[in-house]
Amino acid sequence: MRDRVHRHHGFNGKLAFCRAALLASASALAFATAAHAQPAAEEEAAVEAEQAAPQQTRPLVISGTPLASPLDELAAPVTVVTRDEILTSSASTLGGLLKDEPGISESAFAAGASRPIIRGLDNTRVRVQENGIGAGDVSSVSEDHGVPIDPYSAERVEVIRGPAVLRYGSEAIGGVVNVINSRIPKAMPKGGFEAEASASYDSVRTGRQAGGMAKASAGNVVFHADGFLRKADDYRIPGAVSRQSETWAESSGIAGGASLILGNGDVDGHVGASISYYDSKYGIPAPGDPANPVHIDMNQTKVQVGSDLEFSGGFLSGISLSGGYSDYTHGEVDATGVTGSRFDNEEWEGRAEFLHRAVGPFTGAVGLQAHRREISAEGEGGELLAPSKTEAVAAFIFEEMPIAGDALKLQFGGRIEHVDVSGRALDYSDPLAPFDYPVSRSFTPGSISAGLVFNPVEKWVFGLTAQHVERAPDAIELFSKGPHEATETFEVGDPTLTKEKALSFEANVRRMGDDYSIEAAIFHTSFKDFIYKRLTGETCDDDFDTCTPHGAGTELDQVFFTQEDATFRGFETKGSVTLVRWGAARAGVTGQFDMVRAELDAGGNVPRIPPMRAGAGLFYAGEQVTGRLGFLHAFKQDRLSPNETETGSYTDLKAELRYRLPESVSGGNTYEIALVGENLLDADIRTHSSFKKNDVLQPGRNVRLVATARF
Repeated sequence: MRDRVHRHHGFNGKLAFCRAALLASASALAFATAAHAQPAAEEEAAVEAEQAAPQQTRPLVISGTPLASPLDELAAPVTVVTRDEILTSSASTLGGLLKDEPGISESAFAAGASRPIIRGLDNTRVRVQENGIGAGDVSSVSEDHGVPIDPYSAERVEVIRGPAVLRYGSEAIGGVVNVINSRIPKAMPKGGFEAEASASYDSVRTGRQAGGMAKASAGNVVFHADGFLRKADDYRIPGAVSRQSETWAESSGIAGGASLILGNGDVDGHVGASISYYDSKYGIPAPGDPANPVHIDMNQTKVQVGSDLEFSGGFLSGISLSGGYSDYTHGEVDATGVTGSRFDNEEWEGRAEFLHRAVGPFTGAVGLQAHRREISAEGEGGELLAPSKTEAVAAFIFEEMPIAGDALKLQFGGRIEHVDVSGRALDYSDPLAPFDYPVSRSFTPGSISAGLVFNPVEKWVFGLTAQHVERAPDAIELFSKGPHEATETFEVGDPTLTKEKALSFEANVRRMGDDYSIEAAIFHTSFKDFIYKRLTGETCDDDFDTCTPHGAGTELDQVFFTQEDATFRGFETKGSVTLVRWGAARAGVTGQFDMVRAELDAGGNVPRIPPMRAGAGLFYAGEQVTGRLGFLHAFKQDRLSPNETETGSYTDLKAELRYRLPESVSGGNTYEIALVGENLLDADIRTHSSFKKNDVLQPGRNVRLVATARF
């Protein structure tokens, strides 16, 4: 039986947030209901008509921008991972799901813990969110902490950069990973009921997964439910040692939600809420003491509310209200069942966004965001980070205006926020007698971003963006002060850190189409007072006075959070060309390339930067059968920071074959089976950005079987 830490210190704040969220939802509900909701039959018919339209005539709309723009109307590129790609991937983490996309890699710390890294930026510079609300976890505190959002729950995942990300906060300086699902339904299901069920098996880890989701309507109310269960053993690796120890993982989740769908011509939209529970346990590979390995036992309960209303007339074209409350905890448990560290995170976030019609040439949105997070830790976790509190309030704006009709458009965004961070820092001026003391810091980051979108001819888009973004230091960067056994580091924050500032420029080009498509971007970012983890080369035990040369520490690598100016620059591209057609079927080639260089202005390299990569492949797309074969080659990474080691090159060969039963046989339902091969060359793959890369190989050859049914 696991011990549960009961917390009452945040109860009043929790009640206040819940009351505010309920009042906001109730107000929106009352307003919309007063406008007389459209009969369910009419709404259902409208949805059915839209779903009957050919897929290629409906452009993919990106929800990460306030105007819900198609891809060809955005100044910066957006990476989209679809539901089919999610199901065929063996990834159980968002980092694993996105790691092969150009410009994106993963932290790859453990089978259950891997955050996305975007253009070499990670943790507190990449915001991970679900339907626009933050993950509510402590995954940015340390690489061994997982994100409690499972890819299985997502209908799609968007990675967003550019002016629109300022709506979400300065922690999105590297980009936003937005997980989109229908736990708060936004439309009626076709025919009043929709469902999906899937199951899969992975040979490399004896991985089993099953799950399903369903939506059903009753009048104007839509109900949603989903759940999944996943279990995997230690995975196989190339070489004499057949398996990588402590890479087992098991997770499960369940969620439910409901919405009132509104529409009478004057007011359209929805008002809804959802609740979800996530549970995950996973091993930490290459433990400091192999005889006493550590595993993570994590769970989270999350409540979200959301309301999107669209108005047919008036100054405001829409109002979006959303909020979320998260109660998160995880323990770091040793082989005897003793919890050495426990982290608890209580967090809430609320957003209000107001979309307006044209004011002169400008159309866009303004909004407010409030956020509160309290992290507490016990055991060894309390030695690393004493209780800390972060509170933030912000105002933001996103606008766009045409310059030359539909051919040239300007987009810009701005954000001002106030952040208060409090905790306890370490004074090590006397290394033989260090002590901690209370600290409170306040910051007021301001950011601005602008972009040009040029559509000279159909299907071609050129973008140019520039942004100045400021970020307040995170609590972990300010107040770390002790050992972290899972990462085998002794981390020391700096309570005097100042705001991190970045000036970034990007040029990109996109061409969308079945005959050929291409995306390419080149970027340059200059950081002032860039915050990073610097390995000092010294080792410690559990106390600062054991750190060499002052002591005789041997277990933990000492890490200081340090500020220096730095420059990031890079290039990324991907594309496809159709070479042959047979009726509705087509076949062709694909390719991709990405690289990022990150250097400290004073000399030397930023640590743990992903290597240059290049890939190519073949594809076939038919009505019932689709397939692809391709490789991704990662080059040797020898651009190193002090105390960092070189990572060798590798080639990851993948293949996929998918068969869909004809509609004439399936009766209008969808039945599909997919066979996927990963790392088919059984290559030695090490992830340079991982703290564990010297000791941990990534999974060897894997064959994955996936069966999916949609009704």
